[in-house]
Amino acid sequence: MAKGKRRATGSGWRQVAPLIPVALFASAFTVSATDNPAIATASLESGLSGNTRVVVPKLPIAQPANVPVPGTVGPGVDPGEQPNQVVSGLSGNGIPNAALKAYSRAQQVLAQADPGCHLPWTLVAAIGRVESNHGRFGGNHLTVAGKAVPGIYGPRLDGAGGTAKILDTDGGVLDGDSVYDRAVGPMQFIPGTWRAVGVDGDGDGVKDPQDINDAAMSTAVYLCSGKADLSNPSDLNAAVLRYNHSQQYADLVISIAKAYAGGSWMAVGNGTTGDGDLKAGDQIGDQTIDPPSDKDLPKAIDLPTPTPIITDERGGTRPTDPSTPPPTTERPTDRPTDRPTSTPPPVIPTPDPTKPTARPTTPTKTTPPAAGLATLKTAAGLIVGTVGSTLQELQTATTYCQTQMAKVTITKPTQDQLQKCVTAYQTGGTKAVDQVIRNLLSLLGLLGVLGGGVLGS
Repeated sequence: MAKGKRRATGSGWRQVAPLIPVALFASAFTVSATDNPAIATASLESGLSGNTRVVVPKLPIAQPANVPVPGTVGPGVDPGEQPNQVVSGLSGNGIPNAALKAYSRAQQVLAQADPGCHLPWTLVAAIGRVESNHGRFGGNHLTVAGKAVPGIYGPRLDGAGGTAKILDTDGGVLDGDSVYDRAVGPMQFIPGTWRAVGVDGDGDGVKDPQDINDAAMSTAVYLCSGKADLSNPSDLNAAVLRYNHSQQYADLVISIAKAYAGGSWMAVGNGTTGDGDLKAGDQIGDQTIDPPSDKDLPKAIDLPTPTPIITDERGGTRPTDPSTPPPTTERPTDRPTDRPTSTPPPVIPTPDPTKPTARPTTPTKTTPPAAGLATLKTAAGLIVGTVGSTLQELQTATTYCQTQMAKVTITKPTQDQLQKCVTAYQTGGTKAVDQVIRNLLSLLGLLGVLGGGVLGS
């Protein structure tokens, strides 16, 4: 057993769940499995390490994980930034992949260690957003392994400027200060609290507050300590308020968790800046980072190369050469347009019941023919463009939707899912696609655990 590990002995601790090694976890889980208890249970049962355990205290931890700092609700939130601005910007801000996996794993492990707590990953993620912007505060980034580099440190807690005064408790080992304490890591634990609740979240034998895997799991244990049921509003507020003794902090965390539960998030590369720019910038090429460069993004379903099909105004289909301009919708001028004199236009003659009914071959002058609908065969099935759209426009919309879906690991959408996305793109642009994908993620159960509880109501 690694040094410093607690065992579930005596009356001080409850419920034990072995941890999955982080390498196994990475292969066992994807974003789309975040809130699926069945998958989590199966993966835990088939991949128990037997070496590292998570234990949850029977009594609630009263010592705060972090303390309020005057002038800001949390290090990850800019001073003066209003709560509604933080919440409205969540989708553009994104959650780095390493952090998302750590939050997801925290929920899955706690569902085994303390199922009565009902811990949602979105609550852990909300704390990560406020405390460090998911490990990106102060110019930091998360490595593929989840380590915050160069390291996240809160202000010196020396009592100046209205901050709390906390004398050194770790000899400067964690925070580099041998006189006063400083909160450390992506979840901003004060060294004294970390010593009491810190967990080796990835089973590497080290409890490191700068490691998002360890920090997120420790946050989960902290929130579930005692008899907390986080689906209960009062327990929820009390747990977050214990974490940081500020109601303003608790209100913002819960608001963010609700927004995440509603789909206001997206997975981004670990090297993103977190300021709305979803590119890794000068971090591309750094082998310790997982930037969202084009070559690293999940691959969309390849579009076919066969001859496209165009649907005509009568519902029939015919192959067409993509290099050939679409056929004109105007009728030849020499086609007869007058109706029989026995039936005044525009009334269609009543068919003779003794004869087979035939569709009129000549529409009236006042009714233009319907525009042809471009169609495209994909691996998901036949995709139909909106009225008046060209085949090239349909192809562009389909490729964009496949790429955006793949970013959240929906690499094999159904025909209906892809069709809704393409239609949204052609009628409402990229913002409409974002909404369709958020709705799809919710329907897939990605947000099911939190969405069915108090945070999703």
